[in-house]
Amino acid sequence: MPKHKTAQQWLQLFEQQELSGLSITDFCQQHNLSTKSFYYHRAKHHKKKAPQKPQSSFVAAQPAVPAPVSQPPLLQLKHGQSTVLLPSTTDTLWLAALLKALS
Repeated sequence: MPKHKTAQQWLQLFEQQELSGLSITDFCQQHNLSTKSFYYHRAKHHKKKAPQKPQSSFVAAQPAVPAPVSQPPLLQLKHGQSTVLLPSTTDTLWLAALLKALS
């Protein structure tokens, strides 16, 4: 083989080494290869071959800003020294019955 190998030749060597069952050092000695070059080209090949991380389908959650709780306006009823605060949503029939009872 020529001194400079193509990417295809390196791929063949990687496959041969795996199938041989030999350690990389032993394989390189048998094929007159520099172990440094073998590791370099193998790492370079793995970088190209490594799949890109798929983009996550997760979306960063943003905490919802709680809407300010608005209190309904209050009705203030005074009777003598007593004061009664009622929501403005108080049932009118109930309110009429209360006023009748207080009078």
